[in-house]
Amino acid sequence: MKQISDELISCIDQMTDDNIAETRERVNKLFDFIELSIGLWGSVPSINVAAEPEKKELDILDSKRETSQRMIVTSNSDATNLGTPMERKLKGGILKGKTGDIYVPEKIVRMHGFAHGDYIEAIGDRLKDLVFIKRKNSVTEHECNRIEIDYCVITKTSDGLLVADQMITNGRLSRIKLDGESPYQFLISQRDSDTYSLKEGSVVTIAFHESDPLSFRVVWCYPEHTHEITRPEPKPSSFYKDSTAKKENVWSDVELNLLKNKKIVIIGADFRSADFMPLAENGNFSLDVFSGDESKTRLKAAVKNKDLIISASEHSSHRSSGLAKECAKKYKIPFRAAPTSQSSIKKAMIHGIKESYIPFHSFF
Repeated sequence: MKQISDELISCIDQMTDDNIAETRERVNKLFDFIELSIGLWGSVPSINVAAEPEKKELDILDSKRETSQRMIVTSNSDATNLGTPMERKLKGGILKGKTGDIYVPEKIVRMHGFAHGDYIEAIGDRLKDLVFIKRKNSVTEHECNRIEIDYCVITKTSDGLLVADQMITNGRLSRIKLDGESPYQFLISQRDSDTYSLKEGSVVTIAFHESDPLSFRVVWCYPEHTHEITRPEPKPSSFYKDSTAKKENVWSDVELNLLKNKKIVIIGADFRSADFMPLAENGNFSLDVFSGDESKTRLKAAVKNKDLIISASEHSSHRSSGLAKECAKKYKIPFRAAPTSQSSIKKAMIHGIKESYIPFHSFF
């Protein structure tokens, strides 16, 4: 929080008759960051860029620059344009500015939804304590040759090697096919395995250069419990024989009356929609499931006039969680954050409709 308050004070101190609009914009963005952080985590985090990159990536940071009282990365080519275009790497990104190259950790890129070419400003007193703010959307995103495959499932071969040849799509496992036809297998390196403590059942994101799949790296790993969707526990035979009982046990009569004709939206974990949709079918209410990667305009249109917004927080990005809460505040819709198991989502639905006077609630 101190770095944000210092920046706010600095903005006000530097305000003149000529930069009032610019100062207001910067102050508003800092307050947006504070509000979003408190909404998501309960406090403003201290962003440590040194903990994320590996040693080679840290070598690009010039420790001599840390003596400057205030570090701002700006465009060399256009001094009137705050920020500098981010060069997206397989993992994270690079800002090339007048104070030297700055590494943007993958965690920060995913948190803010930064894209290749977005104009990013890095603000802070030290390299280890920077705040990254997007000043302008990219116009060169299409030039990035980075390919990303999300929700890849790690399996183990007969000789003990970890590979990724399957991915989760619409709640089901499917083979990874780079050309749309031929199955492809990524052999996980020991470096990536050690970095993320990978094991059979881990769910990861893989990125590679478009023309060179062998350049791939594991750039993100989802929580350990993600593997539950790929290896469900076997149910007793009676569960499959008595479909009527199964249907009746999904909701109680009281819950059915509570949820009838309601309109609910789940943002995040769209790959589990196959598990969530039966809840709506048996409960006689409407349910829409989104990944959270959709545009802000589309999400706002989708949630408007709904009765409840649920953030499937264990698998959604910080961007999607933030958008879900932003939409809930804007349209005054109850908001619940819950893990992505079916039982947790059910609990969020009941609590959100029954206690709708409570605007925000989390089940962590």
